[in-house]
Order: sequence, then C-alpha cells, then structure tokens
Amino acid sequence: MRYNTLPGTNEKASVIALGTAWYGSDIPEKESFLILDTYLEMGGNFLDTAHSYMRWGGRGDAKSELTIGKWLRNQNRKEILIGTKGADMGMDEKTIGKQILESLERLGTDFIDFYWLHSDDASVPAGEILEWLNRWADDGLIHAFGCSNWPVARMREAAEYAERHAIRGFGASQIGWSLARMLPEVLSGGGQIFMDEGTFSYHQQTSFPVVAYSSQAGGFFAGKYDPETPTPGTEPNPNIVRCFGSDENYARLAAVKEMAKEKGCTPNQLALAYLTNQAFPVFPIAGPNSVDQVRDSCRAGDIVLSDDELSRLSEAGRLLSQTLAAESQDES
Repeated sequence: MRYNTLPGTNEKASVIALGTAWYGSDIPEKESFLILDTYLEMGGNFLDTAHSYMRWGGRGDAKSELTIGKWLRNQNRKEILIGTKGADMGMDEKTIGKQILESLERLGTDFIDFYWLHSDDASVPAGEILEWLNRWADDGLIHAFGCSNWPVARMREAAEYAERHAIRGFGASQIGWSLARMLPEVLSGGGQIFMDEGTFSYHQQTSFPVVAYSSQAGGFFAGKYDPETPTPGTEPNPNIVRCFGSDENYARLAAVKEMAKEKGCTPNQLALAYLTNQAFPVFPIAGPNSVDQVRDSCRAGDIVLSDDELSRLSEAGRLLSQTLAAESQDES
C-alpha cells in the first residue's frame, strides 16, 4: 500500500480509502468488522463515512458511524484516519455544529481527522462557511476539512477567501470519479458532481486533491459487465448498466482487461490504480462487500502506472466516442 499526506494534516493516509456506507445495515456488523480488520491488515488506514448513512436508505439511521465507533473501541485510534460528512440537512453553523457533535458521539472519538461538507448551498458565501469550520478546527474537534459535490466556481471562491484572510481552506474535494464515465442523462439532477474535463483541468492546474466516490463504477470492472466474457453465475445490475453501459466505457473495459493481463493484476485493481496515479493526489474510495474484495482493492495501492499507460486507458474510450460521433454526423 502506498501513502500520501492527508490534506490539511501531517498524517499519511493510504491511497485506497474504505467506504463504509453499508456497514451495520446491508453488511451486518460481524462482516463489517472482518472487512475493517482486513483493510488494516492490508495497510489501509483511511475510512470514509457520513452522518447521513444510512438515514437516506431507510435501513438504520447512523448505522455506519455507530458500527465504526464500536469497532474502534478495540483499535489504536491514532493509527486510523476517519473522514465523515455532514451539512446535509442545512448549511448553517448551528446545524453543522450539531452534526459534528453527533458524529463524534457515534464514532466514540474526541476528534474527526477530516470533515466533509456533504453538499453545497450557493446562497451562503463560501468564506462564511470556512469561518465556521475554522472555529471547529481551532477547538481541535476536526483536524482538517473539505467540500463534497462543490462545483469549481465555489471551490475557487473558497480558496481565494482562505488566501485573502490567511485561514484554513478546504483540503480536498470529494466527487464521483472512476475510469468509466457516467452517462450524461443519468447525471442530471441529484446534487452529485462527477469528474468532467473542466473539473479535471482545475485539479491539474492547482494540484487540489480529490477523494473519489463511486471509484469502481459500481463494480463495472469486476467482470460481470464484460459483454464478451461475463463472470459465470452472475447477473449484471441493471442500474449499473444504465449508468455506465456505453460504447466508450466498454472500450475502456477492454483496454483495462488487456493491460491487467500484461501487469499481472485484476481489472478492478487497474481501474483504481488509474486514479491513484494521477498527477495530483487522488484517494479513491473502494466499496468492498467482502474480505476477498477488500484484499483485491487494497492491492491496487501498490500499482504504479506510467504516463503512457494512463493515456492508453483514458484514450481508449475517448477515441471510440469521437469516432462514433463523427459517424453519426456523417449519417445525418
């Protein structure tokens, strides 16, 4: 496992973070503990949860944070980095403060290593929000903080305010990003932001770190979505096909399979490595549902890709997409 500095701190975080949204609900507590234990054994130390998990799923309010808190009782807290999210029920100082305190209680800890704003409210000045978060950081209850699902314009606004007023700014952005691009018609609405060319350019220019959710595209690279050689005994999830089932993504899947054979790794590992090998810091959040899956995902943290290999993966789908678009224009 490779490590990178957790933005805004002096801590070293594993480049593969662990998503825990389903822990204690869809994934029972005992299995959740096994996955967490295995993640630590594989060198992982960066957990991702949220105040809202699983309230919005209707499968047990606060289950994720409570399950992690119970597991933490038998761990060395100093060796584990916890990121949790709030501000999903109103962008005001009182609501955010209430959620921070509730998350601390559920997790059974005195501090949160990295605190995320789970959403944005453009009607509230970014500088005002930063001032709130700086007060919580000054009290030591959060060590660093970032934004989730914020557009580039708002991130620039926050960065400029922090620089002008010499205060802590956002340490990272959490958005959706995987080697497979979500179909445009699926992206409309919902409040989630996924990596696009403009956002990618911003991160390249500023080296502003990304912690990427949906980094495995719902298992798109795991085998059962391969139209040529699907994994025996498995059925594709129709929702994943709806989100990622494009010619461009199938071309990327073929390129990943070919390169994975060359490098002696799994396609899933290579898809995660595509993110960890970008020119700016990227921490993909893996979402394994079993011990075997967490082992597979963590091994991606060892893979180093060259610039040529990165281009080969990203260009595979892009070139096909451009060809299909040109053919469509010719036909019309």
